[in-house]
Amino acid sequence: MELEDEIKKRFKMKGLVLADVKVVRMMDKTLENGYSDMIPVYVGKEDKISEKSSSIATKEQFELLQKYIVKTIKDISKEILSGNIDIKPYYKDKKTPCEYCEYKAICQFDKNKFGNEYKYVPDLNKEEIFEKIRKE
Repeated sequence: MELEDEIKKRFKMKGLVLADVKVVRMMDKTLENGYSDMIPVYVGKEDKISEKSSSIATKEQFELLQKYIVKTIKDISKEILSGNIDIKPYYKDKKTPCEYCEYKAICQFDKNKFGNEYKYVPDLNKEEIFEKIRKE
């Protein structure tokens, strides 16, 4: 049983799930109540999704996120087309994608070189993130 629990924990999906119990039940057909083994959701009594114990977003939040992503892609595209191809990997919680990057030899990012800087990502909760997106 321990191996099965470890597999479930390791392969559980991460990210946001639509805050709709019907959608949750379609994604995890075995879930009745409690924590899902597949998605980051807790369904309590009376088929209510727990906001505190789940990684969920409303339909409106997903739409807001989608608009923000499209805007971000357009902004990045304009920067690239205008010739700005600065290397600026993120840095969050003492982690950076450079640790896993296959293109280190090409990019040659070195934080000690002049002009090379990380994009520091603050540790915000979901509400703070959506509030920041709303303001933009």
